[in-house]
Amino acid sequence: MSKTKIVCTIGPASWDQEVMKQMIAQGMNCARVNGAFADPDELDKVRTLVRNASNEVSLMVDVKGPEVRLNKFLEPLLVNIGDTVIIGNTNKDSMFPSNYKDLYTFVKPGQRIVIGDGDTQLIVEKIIGDQMYCTVTYGEMIKPGKALNLPGCDYATDILTEKDRVNLRHSIETGWEFVSASFIQDAASAKYIREFIGNAPMKLIAKIENQAGLDNIDEILEVVDGIMVARGGLGVELGLEKVPAAQRMLIQKANAMGKIVITATQMLESMATAPRPTRAEVNDVATAVYQGTDSLMLSVESSAGKYPVSCVAMMRVIAEESENQIAPSILESEISYAPTADGLTKAAAQLCMSLKNHIDTVIVVSKTGTTPRLLTRHRITQPIHVFTSSGYSKNTLLLTKGITSAEVFEGIKRSNGGFDRDQALTMILQKALASKAISKGQRILFIGKTPVQSDEYFPNIFEIVEV
Repeated sequence: MSKTKIVCTIGPASWDQEVMKQMIAQGMNCARVNGAFADPDELDKVRTLVRNASNEVSLMVDVKGPEVRLNKFLEPLLVNIGDTVIIGNTNKDSMFPSNYKDLYTFVKPGQRIVIGDGDTQLIVEKIIGDQMYCTVTYGEMIKPGKALNLPGCDYATDILTEKDRVNLRHSIETGWEFVSASFIQDAASAKYIREFIGNAPMKLIAKIENQAGLDNIDEILEVVDGIMVARGGLGVELGLEKVPAAQRMLIQKANAMGKIVITATQMLESMATAPRPTRAEVNDVATAVYQGTDSLMLSVESSAGKYPVSCVAMMRVIAEESENQIAPSILESEISYAPTADGLTKAAAQLCMSLKNHIDTVIVVSKTGTTPRLLTRHRITQPIHVFTSSGYSKNTLLLTKGITSAEVFEGIKRSNGGFDRDQALTMILQKALASKAISKGQRILFIGKTPVQSDEYFPNIFEIVEV
């Protein structure tokens, strides 16, 4: 793995077993399905494609929540500035909100309607009956099925739609590792989805895409496992010029809390139709890596573009080159939910920085993955190899930057007895040698950190060993 991870949205362009294998070979770490269009059958299709190719890739389902979308009318509508566009209310109209009846009752003349990721903007001029008469203020085309963003409009809708509930329930039952939830605006909305997940081990990623999400980011981070910098929504809500500062702040906040952060939207969008990215896109990807993002996300590039495999390869190359320019540093923020792991990983990072020529790699034995995730905040140069308690825990580490490899190690049964520090350490080193994570002659910073009260445990170890 490269240090920075890659999330790929899966769609028609990647619904092919050979394409999927090549994307994984080029560095895809997580397969994402856009829940706005998917159903359980499509989720099963993607899961089968991924698992037939690899068990080293995590699965993420996206739930759309309070997002309004246009109906899938037959052909894109070409428009010019000044044109009138009518948005109706039912399937008797050529264009209408497909998932939100009576939206017109919440809208007033003067309301901005931004379509997609800012491709086209309309202004509502008047409402006659249940139809909104709008004027085009910029854009050239309105595509079917695109999101309708209404900045500042107070329209109430469920955090999870019925379609979301069906998809999320199915994903939990079939072992998906992540859910990315749209329009998380505060801790309450995050807790609502957390309660729906219940006791399932699925990780919750909050998509931050409006001002409320930015304003409440500290309380949101307390509840979720990570965030997505959803730059499309942020650009619509805030204005394009404010997105860079929002991205930098969100990445800093997530890193300070030891939570996953994914940077998304239009990262290599020109490669949907062109074999090479623009220089601005390369710089954009590199900037996110420099700022500390854990993962980079491809959207239309991998779901509907002409070059999904090349996109993954290009993103990996950019990320790896950018990683080479980053110097490690200790993040001083305190992790209240894991104070022992916080202190341990700061000490480990300082040791790796001070003895950078005398420590070749780091091995961490961790039941839940918290310790290695916190260690990666400090961006040490040494590769980090993790042994964790289950395939599920292993796959949830696949969105965390800096993790070079992860393997399953269930721990030592207390009932076996007789396992001391030397035997436990030797057991892990033999596994690491067998998997080629390490080689003979290397000096390893070895960290063993598991709950001492657990029935399956591992001795607490913090030392440098030579293989």
